[in-house]
Amino acid sequence: MLSSEGTSSVVRMLLESLAKRDAMAVEAVLAEDVVWHFPGQTGLLAGDHFGRQAVFEFLFKVVELTGDTFDLEVIDVLASEDRAAVLFRGHAKRSGRTLDNPTCLVLSIHNGTVTELWEYVWDLSHVEEFWK
Repeated sequence: MLSSEGTSSVVRMLLESLAKRDAMAVEAVLAEDVVWHFPGQTGLLAGDHFGRQAVFEFLFKVVELTGDTFDLEVIDVLASEDRAAVLFRGHAKRSGRTLDNPTCLVLSIHNGTVTELWEYVWDLSHVEEFWK
């Protein structure tokens, strides 16, 4: 089990790696059996993404669908020994639409790797409309 500072470091490393589009660094902090839960019923990204490969496909789809315009503005990272919450705003453009939505990402950390992510958005209808 990491200290809260260690957990925060893992999460910040993930966020920085995502921002840089550094797949190798992202892979280093994701467990092989990681699960990313993305909200919604109708959006192209909605649902549960099981395993590192599925999470990478999900992340690549974000980049592809937004023409590489997606970016997140980190507001805060809150961490304990095995869990963290990231408060951020996601920004992107797609098909004449603009995404600007406050989000909370809750991560579970085990042995220094991210094992599960739950994404909670402020305005689900806005997010579903953007990703349809």
